[in-house]
This record gives sequence, structure tokens and C-alpha cells, in this order.
Amino acid sequence: MILKEESQLLQNIKLGHLYRVYLLYGEEKYLKEMYRKKLVKLASPENFEEFNFHQFDGNELSVDSLIESCEAMPFLAEQKCVVVDSFDFEGLSASDKEKITALLEDPVPTTVLILVVDKEEFLPKKSAGAKKLVALCDKAGAVLELKKRETSDLVRFVRSKLESRGCTITKDCCDLLIERCEKDMLTLNAEIEKLGAYARGSVQQDDGQPVAITVQMIETVTCKTVSGSVYDLAKAILADRFEKAMRIVEDLLYLRYQPTVILAALSGAYLDLYIAKTAKASGAGEAEIKQNFSYKGRDFVVRNSLRDCGKYPLSTLRESVIYLAQTDHRMKSSRADNGLLLEQAVTELFSIASKHRS
Repeated sequence: MILKEESQLLQNIKLGHLYRVYLLYGEEKYLKEMYRKKLVKLASPENFEEFNFHQFDGNELSVDSLIESCEAMPFLAEQKCVVVDSFDFEGLSASDKEKITALLEDPVPTTVLILVVDKEEFLPKKSAGAKKLVALCDKAGAVLELKKRETSDLVRFVRSKLESRGCTITKDCCDLLIERCEKDMLTLNAEIEKLGAYARGSVQQDDGQPVAITVQMIETVTCKTVSGSVYDLAKAILADRFEKAMRIVEDLLYLRYQPTVILAALSGAYLDLYIAKTAKASGAGEAEIKQNFSYKGRDFVVRNSLRDCGKYPLSTLRESVIYLAQTDHRMKSSRADNGLLLEQAVTELFSIASKHRS
């Protein structure tokens, strides 16, 4: 059964109803982890968990061991629970795919099998392998796609989490926090924990009233994602702020982000500004950009790019995008040190910006 709404799964869990097979996939890791935990808690017998709960890593999966675990009888219980994290059906060998297909076509009645797909590019409408897995799990049990939440949903999520920690937050502060976390619920949840603890510890409230979250608290305590930091890097370069730019690069490398990842994010930031600049010049706006480019669930990126692109010449953005593409090719095709290539790229981007500025 393909579940159209999360509420269907929640209702089944509330009633204690279990399918033999579950497939959880989609972009939102936080929701996948949350529902995985709920299902494991319901499906795993309280006693003898070491015998009746088995967990596999899809990156190191032995299909034979998985099948053996599923087919083994539960120990002093009506059922057992088997979970495969990072399940990659498309990456299996032909023979292993046949074995998984046979298992799903005739699921073991005493086992609840939970398959969790981590790949964001798991696309049943485009991939034959993904489509087949969804069809198999649809017949064998339940399938739920967990997409990125809309901003309005995330605002409610943030407010609910902070209110439970004795804090309040305005819509503007919510938007700032959500933007810094790039709408990722897993990141948001971790940052809310830090923010709530900091707010309660830094503000003395003797009257029992909730603590109001401020912009300064958010900027002091929470961390930006790599894309958010790199967007600041792009703005620093274009604004001729060399020291700030190099500090951002050093911080990202210190946090062990790979130069290739930083360069990809930097290229994306420049491309976002270039798209916004050209769209604006042709009279197009946010709606047209989202319609013609892949910005689903990234409204804040479009808004920020439209807001900032007017500060920079189109020629600067165009030449920078081309140079970044060339650097990406060098990183992937040469044996040169990627960290050095990244630093050279940042220096050259300053040169490009300065040339078009003068």
C-alpha cells in the first residue's frame, strides 16, 4: 500500500497495526529516522531484543544474511523486526536483486522488514530499479515517501519544539533559523536543542515567562550549513572582503569539508546569482525562476539571489561561473592538491570581481 499521507502511518502505529514490509524513502532524513524509530518500537518485542531485532547496514549488506535473519523464527515472541538502513536496491547485483524480489513477493509472516533508503536520487518515476522496489513493497506492505516540508510546516515545527523548552520565537526569527539550516529538519532539530539551552541559560526569567529568541541568539549559537556559509563566501568575494572570504574557507576546511564539496557549493551560489540576474533583466521574477529551474523547496535561495544579484555586474557573474566550471574540471581530472586549487579559485574570483568593478 502506498501511503499518501504521514497521518495514515501514524494512525496505523497508534492502532498497533503492522505490515510485513515497510519502505521509507525521500529527501527528509529527520522524518525517515523518526518513523523508523516508531516502527521499530512497535515491531520489536520488549523481551529478548538481541534475538528478535536485527539491523543491517545497506552499504555492507549480505543479502543471504538478511534473508536468513528474516526467515529465522522469533524467540519467545509472535514476531521479530529486521531493519536495513541505507538500503540500495539499485546498487545490488542481478542475483541479489532476484533474492530480494523473491523475499518481498512472499514476505515472512513472522517478520516486520523495514527498508530505509538514504539516496535522495531514489526516483521511482525515472529509475526502473526504484520503480520495481516501490511496486514490490506496495504489494508486500506499506510505502511512504517523506519529502521536504514546506516553510509553513517548518515554522510550526520550530515553534512547537522551542515552546516545549520554554521559549517563544517570532515568524522572522523562524525564517532566519530555517534559512540557516536550509530547511533540513535534522539540522533544525539539532540547532533548536542548542538554541533552547542557550536561551534559557543566558536569560534570567524569575517570573516563569518564556524566553524570547532573538536574531542575535540565532546568529551566536546556530551554525550555517555548508551551502549557507559558501553563499556568505560568494558575497564576501564579490564585496571585495578578502580576509572574511579566506576565514570562511579556513573554517570550512577545518570542519573537514572536502574542497570539491566547497567548490560545488560555491559554484551553485554563483549560478544562483547569475540565474537571478538574467531573469531580473528579462523581467522575470521568483515564480518564473522556480518554474524553469530546479528550485523546488528552495524558495529562500531564489529570494536571496533576487535580493542580492543587483549589486553585481552580469559580466562578473558570467566569467566567475565559467572559471568555477573550469576549476571543477581541474579538480576531477588532475593530481593537483584540491585545497590549493580551491584557494587559487577564491583568489582568481577576487581578481575577476575587481576587474569588472574598476
